[in-house]
Amino acid sequence: MAAKSCRKIEVLIAADAILDVIADSKEPIGISEIAKATNLTNDSVFRQLGTMTDLRWVEKIGDGFTLGMKEATRWARKKSMLESERENINHKLTELS
Repeated sequence: MAAKSCRKIEVLIAADAILDVIADSKEPIGISEIAKATNLTNDSVFRQLGTMTDLRWVEKIGDGFTLGMKEATRWARKKSMLESERENINHKLTELS
């Protein structure tokens, strides 16, 4: 089904920016630092992180946030699928040789 509009959903763009900042931080990063890095308000970041914490996208550690296990699980699942595809392709190539 084709999309009827090309308009961007701003809350998803903000969420992506927040996740990028958290992913790039070597240690848990606080709301104020995330807000400054993303040009969002502290309140907006606070509300986004509350939802992201509930969804396990991020994890609160002390006064800061890191990426949550749900994101790690998604990455591991994708990596496993790609490795399986590679194994299947290698097997087919071996059969052709």
